[in-house]
Amino acid sequence: MIRKTIDRSRLAAFFSLTVVFAVACAEETPTSLDPDLLPPEPITVELHFPWEEFASNLAVFGGYGAPAELGTGVLANVFAGTLNARTVVRYGAYPTEVSVRDTLGTTRPDNNLTFIGGRIVAYFDTIASTNDGPVTLALGGLQQEWDVGTVTWESAVDTINDDRAWSEPGAGPVLDWGTAIWDPAEGDSVTFLIDSAIVASMADTSDTGRGVRLEVLSEGVRLQVLRTSLQLNTRPSLNPDSTFYLFTPQKEISFVYDPIPDPPPDGIRIGGAPAWRTILDIAMPKLIHGPPELCASVGCPVSLDAGEVNFVAIVLTSRTTETAFQPTDTIGLDVRPVLLRASLPKAPLGNSLLGTLGKRVSPAAFGDAAGEEVEVPITLYAQDLVRGVDADGDTPPISLALMSVFEPVSISFASFYGPGSGLAPYLKLVITVARPVELP
Repeated sequence: MIRKTIDRSRLAAFFSLTVVFAVACAEETPTSLDPDLLPPEPITVELHFPWEEFASNLAVFGGYGAPAELGTGVLANVFAGTLNARTVVRYGAYPTEVSVRDTLGTTRPDNNLTFIGGRIVAYFDTIASTNDGPVTLALGGLQQEWDVGTVTWESAVDTINDDRAWSEPGAGPVLDWGTAIWDPAEGDSVTFLIDSAIVASMADTSDTGRGVRLEVLSEGVRLQVLRTSLQLNTRPSLNPDSTFYLFTPQKEISFVYDPIPDPPPDGIRIGGAPAWRTILDIAMPKLIHGPPELCASVGCPVSLDAGEVNFVAIVLTSRTTETAFQPTDTIGLDVRPVLLRASLPKAPLGNSLLGTLGKRVSPAAFGDAAGEEVEVPITLYAQDLVRGVDADGDTPPISLALMSVFEPVSISFASFYGPGSGLAPYLKLVITVARPVELP
C-alpha cells in the first residue's frame, strides 16, 4: 500500500484561503455592483410657469346649447336684484282609453271619457333652490305659438326665417290660472287645481300655442323646477259615478330669463345655459433654466423631453360668480383640444382630457371660498406638444377649450381669474431628469 502524505503547512494555507474567500463572498456577491459604479438617482422637480410663459389668446364664447336641453325649469323674481326667470311647459296627448269596471262588475275598456278637472304639480330641487321659507307661485296659460328649442325672454320663436317676439317679454301675456304656495318644509312639490275648461283648452295637440307658464311672485328667490305633472280627473261612461285620475306626460319644458349676462371683460367663464367656453393657446416650455437644485445637478438650460414629463396641469384660481348666477351644486369642468380654431365659436373639438366626470369643483369655490386653486390636468396632451406629434402621428393642436362636462348643465356658471391679474392661471409642471454619469 502506498500512503500519500499531505504537507500540514500547505493544508493550513488552503483552509485559510478558503475562509478568506468565504468572507469575501459574504460581503460582495459576484452579481452585485460597486455602489460607486451605480448612476446617481434622477432628480424630480416641480416648476411653475406664469401665464405669459405658457399661454396666450384667451377668448370667451357663449351660446352653446339651449335651456330646453336641460329638461328642467328655473323660476326667479329679481333674484340678487337682477334675475327674472319663468318656466314654460307643454304636455302630450291626453289618454283616450281606460279600463273600467262597469255597473255589473265587468272590467272593460272605455274610450268615452269626460275630463272634469285636474291638477298641475310642480316638483322642485330643494338644494338648488335658494328659498328657506314659503313662496307664492302663479300658473298661467300661454296664448301664442312658441318653440321650445329657441324660446327666450324676448322671443317666442327664433328659428330660420321665423323670428316672433312675445306680446309681452317673459313669455306673456298669459291667462290667469291661479296661485299656490310652496313651503319646502312641507315637501318638494306644489299643486295647482285646474277646472274642466282649462283641461279642455290644452287638449288639442295640433295647437302649437298651448302650454303653461310658471312664475314665482315672491321676490329675491331662485327656484329649480325638476319636472311637472298634469293629472286629469276623469269620469268614464261605463261607470259615471266613479272618478279616475290619469296622468299626461310632460312633453316639453324650458325656461326664459333676463338679463342674459354679458361676456366677461376679463377672466374665465365656464358653464351656464346657454353654455360658455373659454379658449386659450398653449405653448409648452422647451428649455428649463431652473431651479438652482436642478441646474446644480444636471446643468442648465435643460432641454425638455416628453419622457421626462410626469405631470402637467393648468392651475386656475376661482373667483366669485355674480350672485344671480352663482352655482348651488358641484361644477364639472372639462378640457378638450380645439381642432380648428379659425372656425370658432363652432370649431370642432377633440376628446376630453379629463374623462367622463371631469374635474369636480365645489360651488363654494365661487362664493364664500373664492380664491381656491383648481388643477386641470393635461399631462398626455402636454407630452404630445413637447414631442411634436400625437398618438396618431399628427401635429397636436395648440388650442384648448375649458368648458363644462355637459352643455348646458345649469343656469349658473363657474368663474376664474384671467391673465393680467395677480391670480392669473399658471402651468404646473413636474419633471424627472437623469443626472449625468461620471466615469471613475
